[in-house]
Amino acid sequence: MTVQDALESSGIDRLDAEVLLAHLLEKDRTWLVTHHNETIHADAWNVLIQKRKQGMPVAYITKQKEFYGRVFAVNEHVLIPRPATEGLVDMAIRFLSDGKNAVTDLDTEVIGIARALGDYSDVSVIVDVGTGSGCIAITLALETGKRCIATDISKEALNVAKANAVTLGVAQMIDFKLGNLLEPVRELSVPFIVVSNPPYIPEDEKLMPDVQDFEPHTALFGGTDGDGIIRQLMHQAKAHPLCRGLLVECRKHHKSAFEELA
Repeated sequence: MTVQDALESSGIDRLDAEVLLAHLLEKDRTWLVTHHNETIHADAWNVLIQKRKQGMPVAYITKQKEFYGRVFAVNEHVLIPRPATEGLVDMAIRFLSDGKNAVTDLDTEVIGIARALGDYSDVSVIVDVGTGSGCIAITLALETGKRCIATDISKEALNVAKANAVTLGVAQMIDFKLGNLLEPVRELSVPFIVVSNPPYIPEDEKLMPDVQDFEPHTALFGGTDGDGIIRQLMHQAKAHPLCRGLLVECRKHHKSAFEELA
């Protein structure tokens, strides 16, 4: 079987096929175009194709996903990083320079909300709540040079995040803490901001099969209206005397919940 044969007969989305084949051959997608007559191992290719046909997300098959120009390891214990969350990182970087309240469209029906809770000028720590793969904390550590604390209720997710921090050279800049929301930083004694992509999908909402059937539900669903975890996080952030700001990815209809932070 040649590269061209593999792509034309895959029976899956062309882009997915190219990503999977490039991964199998340890090449980039450009290489596939210039080497379309190269022979590949059909059995190994068919294993990947069958996984995708069964609905497994491409990122879980390749065990990696690009985020903010860097490659992060992922598995079934963590959400697959998405472009919308890159926008949340951009918002956090801006907030650290201007401290302004903001609402930004990140994707269809998805927004990022920034709310100031005090003087941002002395912030020395960023707390990433529900870190998952660690993509937010690691990216912000690399982009801002600030110390980060990454929390999660899942030991397995923290293990993924820790491994990514080592791979990307920032393990010494990030403290990983097991626990719910801001409970692990209750005793934090320096000014900080919170950046989070919490579970915010209403619990009865039906998602695409590759999301519904494979990604961790504890990182997706946030109660009846999707704002249960968000409200808990808001109250904890507001109650902490050293929390200077809260930045959250959420649905557009959750915007009203943030009025109580005014």
